[in-house]
Amino acid sequence: MDQSGMEIPVTLIIKAPNQKYSDQTISCFLNWTVGKLKTHLSNVYPSKPSSDHSGSTTPS
Repeated sequence: MDQSGMEIPVTLIIKAPNQKYSDQTISCFLNWTVGKLKTHLSNVYPSKPSSDHSGSTTPS
């Protein structure tokens, strides 16, 4: 995919699976990497998740 001109704003709605927190609306850009999004979430999300959290809950 061509990376030029990809700084297009997008809005994400983050939903907590246990509904401990209300839905969070996050503004970011289409060209952000997953790492950049995780870093941003670690700064703005109420529970302050670590940016290296893989999303898994327990090993299988």
